[in-house]
Amino acid sequence: MRSDGDWEGWLDFFLDGVATIADEAIASARELFALVATARSRLLARDDISVAAMRLFELLPQHPIVTIASVIEALKTTKPTAGRAVDLLTQAGILVESTGKKRDRALVYQDYLDRLQVGTELESPGR
Repeated sequence: MRSDGDWEGWLDFFLDGVATIADEAIASARELFALVATARSRLLARDDISVAAMRLFELLPQHPIVTIASVIEALKTTKPTAGRAVDLLTQAGILVESTGKKRDRALVYQDYLDRLQVGTELESPGR
């Protein structure tokens, strides 16, 4: 197409690709919005949810991997309050511990990251 001077055909091909990617991005954004909205509703329905835990939850889409230190800084709070917020979100299945360590743990909003990765997986050679 491009080497034959068929610029209209090439442009049509290119714009079809742009439109497809835009449609996929819109679908992904909607799915992420729905995922967060569902999790928010689940958290708000809990009797033990705290303001700090909800504030942390609202920050997770921008920072889906956290540590206690990063939570203390983000929420401008104490270590016990940050730890309790992390514990509540872990108990609710929102955060998942990812390091396997007792200290300096990293916690991940796994469902959110899993959704972000859909469609980005690379196939192994030989497939």
